[in-house]
Amino acid sequence: MKNTYLFYDIETSGLSKCFDQIVQFAAIRTDLGFNILETHNFKIALRDDIIISPEALLVHKMGPKQLKDGLGEFEAVKEIHRLMNTPGTISLGYNTLGFDDEFLRFSFYRNLLPPYTHQFKNNCSRMDIYPIAVFYYLFSNNSAVWPVFDGKVSLKLENLIPLNSLTKGTAHDALADVEATLNLAKLFSREKKVFEYLTDFFVKNKDKKRSESVEQAFQSRFGIHRAGIFIHGKIGFENNFMAPFLCLGNSVPYSNQMVWLRLDSEEILNLTKENIEEKTFVVRKKFGEPPFILPFYDRFKSKLSKDKLKLFMENLSFFEKNQEIFADVCKYHLNYRYPEIDNVDEDAFLYERGFLNDYESEKCRFFIEAELEDKVKILSSLDEINKKLGQRILFRNYDVSLFEEIMEEKKQYFSKINPVDSESAPLDYMGNKRILPKDAVSKIDELLNSDPIESDRALLNDLRAHVYKNFDL
Repeated sequence: MKNTYLFYDIETSGLSKCFDQIVQFAAIRTDLGFNILETHNFKIALRDDIIISPEALLVHKMGPKQLKDGLGEFEAVKEIHRLMNTPGTISLGYNTLGFDDEFLRFSFYRNLLPPYTHQFKNNCSRMDIYPIAVFYYLFSNNSAVWPVFDGKVSLKLENLIPLNSLTKGTAHDALADVEATLNLAKLFSREKKVFEYLTDFFVKNKDKKRSESVEQAFQSRFGIHRAGIFIHGKIGFENNFMAPFLCLGNSVPYSNQMVWLRLDSEEILNLTKENIEEKTFVVRKKFGEPPFILPFYDRFKSKLSKDKLKLFMENLSFFEKNQEIFADVCKYHLNYRYPEIDNVDEDAFLYERGFLNDYESEKCRFFIEAELEDKVKILSSLDEINKKLGQRILFRNYDVSLFEEIMEEKKQYFSKINPVDSESAPLDYMGNKRILPKDAVSKIDELLNSDPIESDRALLNDLRAHVYKNFDL
């Protein structure tokens, strides 16, 4: 089974992984030498229940008129799932593990496809060029030309493209961004040893081994606590994308997370048992995913400021001398559970329900492969959540006017996403509300009043008309 890279990018109707949809997907499959094997690029028709985020609209310039035609979401997501689950596929892009991958996971889930198999099954795995770019900027700075604005480097792909001649396409067009990411990877791969070192961070067992081999700081009743340097774009330019962290141990409720405490904060010296949540910051690290963890070798820690290193040493010494407060910090973060949200919408219920058993997974597969009339019959055999998702698949993607029960479900669904009371808006797994039609119109009007250019004004007016028509405002 030969491995291949699948460079991909998505454009979406908005930022909600649970309630928005993909509107464009592009991918280029290459061998491990970056020789192109196949190219894919398609738009996805906008669902009737989707409101394009006005801000997203002004970025990718695809409104309801531009998305009237295209693949239906169900067929499109099935094709994306097939591409990413082709045996030996390493799927990757630019910041895909920061956004795209989870967006796809929810897209797979609500279309009754296995949401995680592209991460591990059939020798499939994932990578991300963005954290690799952060490392090259820090430690192999001559590998690319880095855009600087007001003395501050920008690692956004759209800014890297022109300086490094990565593509002739337009930024925020999915295929152009894929071409740019592929060419950036080629650029980085010229330094073969560095590139191979970094790609190993996306291999779970290798990342785990590296995490467990960084220097031991001290030991407590919670075990050995190791200290390492985290490299992550979210740490920010002002911190040179780096910060020292101390491993507290493995999360108790979430076995796939290792909890690391940031140790360059001035707040730590003021810790009490009562202010741990306020004064401390942790990263819940999953192996095979960013951030990268580096040992305190001279070549790495030389990029940390003297002030940061001093704070790190002071905080480390504080915890060594104050084992009781350190134990409280460990107990709080290692036993932390995400807040439970009541009434999470079915579209957002992925993490609450966990993995399906084989029997339920097989019924979902039968539903996916069946013709329309058989899909309707299979619904009654699905569990409560999957039946609801199956009904939504049908009225979002097919003419179901002859099926009374599904038409009634569609009516109830549209009432749910357009409630009279804003407090009744559907919630995702984090408690975030689905954008309501009247709120979208208010945002559109605000943008229209800001005197946009004529082409943007036309897009916004098109979106406004679409919302009024689809939601009977």
